[in-house]
Amino acid sequence: MAFLCRVLKVSRSAYYAWMASRSARRLRRRAEAELVAEIRVLHAASRGAYGAPRIHAALRRAGRVVNEKRVERLMREHRIIARVRHNSTA
Repeated sequence: MAFLCRVLKVSRSAYYAWMASRSARRLRRRAEAELVAEIRVLHAASRGAYGAPRIHAALRRAGRVVNEKRVERLMREHRIIARVRHNSTA
């Protein structure tokens, strides 16, 4: 292992820290997949009108503690886009 780390110019401690965090990354991916499913349900319920701020507020009302920036990032990554309303000025 020492040889491989030396060739890749990575410290052994960094390699082992990365290996130890694999399960945490797996759990985070699973949690994000569940959150994206909730976001899709809320977005569909709003007929595509809700963007990240409103989705975030709806999640908070439902008791889900999540950062608005995370909701925004997940919506962007999964191409969940709010419809843009055009107000008539007539």
